[in-house]
Amino acid sequence: MITFNNGLFVWKGRFEDRFIPKKAGFKWVEKQWSTPSPYVAYLLIKGADDKAKAQLKRVDDAVFLSERKEETLVIRDIPVPDGLALMPFQVAGIDNLVRQMESGRKAVGLFDEQGLGKTVQAIGVANVLGYKRLLVICPASLRLNWVVELNKWHFHNNEAVAILSGRDKVVPDKSCVVSYDLSERVKDYEPDLVIVDEVHFVKNASTKRSKLVLGSARGKWKGFVSKAPSIFLSGTPIPNGKPNEIHPVLFKSAPEIIDYMNYWTFLYYFCTVSRYDDMEKITGAKNKPELFARLRGSGFMTRRLKKDVLKDLPDKQYKMILLQENSAIRKVLEKEKDFSAEDIMKHGVPVGTALPKIRREMGEAKLPLAVNYIKDVLDGGVEKVVVFAYHTSVNEGLFEALKAYNPVIITGKVSAVNRQERVVAFQNDPAVRVFIGNIQAAGTGLTLTASSDVIFVESSWVPGENEQASDRCHRIGQKGNVMIHSLVVVGSIDATIMGAAATKAVDSKHILQGE
Repeated sequence: MITFNNGLFVWKGRFEDRFIPKKAGFKWVEKQWSTPSPYVAYLLIKGADDKAKAQLKRVDDAVFLSERKEETLVIRDIPVPDGLALMPFQVAGIDNLVRQMESGRKAVGLFDEQGLGKTVQAIGVANVLGYKRLLVICPASLRLNWVVELNKWHFHNNEAVAILSGRDKVVPDKSCVVSYDLSERVKDYEPDLVIVDEVHFVKNASTKRSKLVLGSARGKWKGFVSKAPSIFLSGTPIPNGKPNEIHPVLFKSAPEIIDYMNYWTFLYYFCTVSRYDDMEKITGAKNKPELFARLRGSGFMTRRLKKDVLKDLPDKQYKMILLQENSAIRKVLEKEKDFSAEDIMKHGVPVGTALPKIRREMGEAKLPLAVNYIKDVLDGGVEKVVVFAYHTSVNEGLFEALKAYNPVIITGKVSAVNRQERVVAFQNDPAVRVFIGNIQAAGTGLTLTASSDVIFVESSWVPGENEQASDRCHRIGQKGNVMIHSLVVVGSIDATIMGAAATKAVDSKHILQGE
């Protein structure tokens, strides 16, 4: 049994059961197992008496709210723009984040598994609390996407500005989206709320990006998180399973939940450290239940998994990723001006023109940006991805650029036997993290359920071909929710045709399924 006396949680039990409190983190002091920490005591709450449970109620409530999936116990209306809707677990997430911030916590972490709409929930917090100027710091590949989502969901200021180069400037009364690498250029911006997306990018306190976001140990700059309340987003805040990766964020934004442990104290308490050739190497984690209790029981972390909320999700989710123009893309866009997307949709691709070549050139121009985005997805915690492109040159370019992830590729050149071998490798070998396929060669007849993320670097102009390709993952055997990422260039023929195809797909669901 655990009781509470004189500021200490005390374990009382048989001597032969002493390993129980010791494993939880209790210390043997003055002939008793005790701890002053509610997070340590919480691990044995099932054996607590009423007095101890009363002391642990705040921690217990916070743990419950942090993993809530339903629209229960919501204490406020969550405003939503006309024509849009939140899923029940998203309403619960927004409600919990707002509760914590209203209670005085200046920083919170939304660490839902990828694909559960962390972006929308973070904006929802701003809507509830009336924040107008949002500063979003994110990977470069996601800047334009954030602008679209802000303009779609944010009530109080729907004219977000993206900083895409050193020439761009912030607008003081508008929301600002900036990459980690360019964030130094917005130091003078005064936001109402700071959103740090893919926060595992600042897992190393010594890097420049970490110092910009979190502040430096020595110096006057205290970081963007010192300017306003902050929300940290990531599906994988500890990407390599080593707790020291989250220490910089906790130490700078919520040090009280780790008892103000400095890096080395935290490291030796929560990480396993081995010695090789007179050098220490972090090899894993320890005291994991206690760190979990500290993150959730403090109200800092909200996290839900796909498998827990899958009933709330549509069969597939679609995400359109807007690629920033580069010089190669601008040249192709200039060539596209000779053609009409509307005519192509009505009459098909004009025969005997340069359009097929221009279309291939667009795919090749997008390639470097697409590779960066795919790497961000993989390095952000997604285990495997399926990547589709239309042209062989683009598929082969992807294969060469993603060699570090042990890709397999299927184009029209690959024999049926080799295709099956590559599918088996992707499905069963954890080291094979990328499947690259030509839409027409690999878009039918294959099962690729080892991944629930499908990335279209190029899309077919025949909507059904894209649906068939994405269904390589969305089929029997799939345990996750399928997320389809479509990479497009604003103003391109491809974007216009894809937009029309999306509208048709929605209309079809209205007609056939009443959705």
